[in-house]
Amino acid sequence: MDSKRRKILVPYDFTESSDFAIKHAVQFAKITDSIITFLNVIPDLTYEADAFKKLEIIANEVAIKYGIQVEVKIRPGKVSKVIKAVAETLNVFIVIMKTQKPRGKEKYFGSRALRVMAGSRIPFLVVQAPPKRLALRRVVFPIDFSKENKEKLSWISFLSKFYTSTIYLFKPNATDYTVRNNVDFAKRFLEGKNINYEIINAKGSYNITQETLDFANQINAEIIIIMLSRNITFTKLMFGLKEQNYISNDYNIPVLCLNPRSDLTRYESFN
Repeated sequence: MDSKRRKILVPYDFTESSDFAIKHAVQFAKITDSIITFLNVIPDLTYEADAFKKLEIIANEVAIKYGIQVEVKIRPGKVSKVIKAVAETLNVFIVIMKTQKPRGKEKYFGSRALRVMAGSRIPFLVVQAPPKRLALRRVVFPIDFSKENKEKLSWISFLSKFYTSTIYLFKPNATDYTVRNNVDFAKRFLEGKNINYEIINAKGSYNITQETLDFANQINAEIIIIMLSRNITFTKLMFGLKEQNYISNDYNIPVLCLNPRSDLTRYESFN
């Protein structure tokens, strides 16, 4: 296996929604010439042989059908910890995983997807359905009051190497200096990279997160890029996180989730 090739991690639990994640991973792998790793997390090693056999069959089918390289990993432990640990160990450039609407206690303590992503330096693409199209033509980029907006632009730059996309800078209906500065920085960055963009002003008549989602659905966006809150705490979960509303959105739009990182700019080229 070529150690220099990019790697994509797909947590897989033999469900239909995990199959959706595979389809998104295949799309990314073919465009970026990446290797896909299927990861199944088991309670303990007594399940290892059976899980490996089942997962290897699926991996071989995907590899043959799509002409891509696929490998298999089986690891015991707690899902949230194992996924992050394997992603770091393999140095993958993205994790693509399923999610679903929060149920039961998840409504108060955050979904499993949110807990898995929290604190990871690896970006996560969270999906609820198969890809709508083969290309990423419409990317929604919510701009808010945080300085981390600039970090999201590194991924815009990366995606632009493979897709001819229009970036929709969705900004709140506010005159705050930070928002204006973030918009201006984004404009200069995108223009410097010759990336098409449009600035969309929120109406401000209702929840900004829902307004962003409604707009993304209206234009049939293929992806939304968000920044996760720094230090996701119990209190923040209790009062509700906008991230949860994004990743489990009713329109099933895939969401690329990034954690705040001061070193992200050096990964812009993802070499």
